Amino acid sequence: MCLREIADENDSFFVTEEGGQVNDANLSERFYCVKQINRREKHFKRHFISSFRRAFLILKKEKPDVIITTGALAAYPFCLIGKLMRKKVIYIETFARVNGKSLTGKLVYPFADLFLIQWEEMLKCYPKAVYVGGIF
Repeated sequence: MCLREIADENDSFFVTEEGGQVNDANLSERFYCVKQINRREKHFKRHFISSFRRAFLILKKEKPDVIITTGALAAYPFCLIGKLMRKKVIYIETFARVNGKSLTGKLVYPFADLFLIQWEEMLKCYPKAVYVGGIF
């Protein structure tokens, strides 16, 4: 099943980082781009704080029941604010992580309702995770 089929069968919206490779026209009419967050950039703190405001406004407007994400640091504000709003958070650790945790994974793991990993070896890093194999 592709993302478009899932979107068609559910009330959904999508958020991605600016400059991403996702074709918004094929996913949903409700599509948001957020600034990519680079923790090594000069104005990281300012951008990171403003990303929480943007996430809050999007979540307040859309009122999702569940947040499903594959990460990137831009996803963290959505997960944290969503959790504070009593939404379910499902995190999918990136397929690129085979032996070590991603920064976003480290941050979301303590409060995710469901934490999925795509490599069995990652159970050493995330013992409460659910191994599902490759999903992309």
